Amino acid sequence: HGVRQLNSAWADGPAYVTQCPIQKGQTYVYNFSISGQRGTLFYHAHDSWMRASVYGAIIILPRPSFTYPFPKPFKEVPIIF
Repeated sequence: HGVRQLNSAWADGPAYVTQCPIQKGQTYVYNFSISGQRGTLFYHAHDSWMRASVYGAIIILPRPSFTYPFPKPFKEVPIIF
């Protein structure tokens, strides 16, 4: 949540609404571009029981030539409850 998706938002949504579900034994690659964003964002599945078990963090770091908008942290550790 929070990723500004340009020209690829159709792939983010519940099964049978914005896309067909991934079938058993198949894979799906979701390529998208992130521009002008940084921070820690959240992702999760939109399909029934997987909603509670498939989730995680997307960490977008500033480009090497850019700085943080605050003092650079010594260490970052994502915590998901």
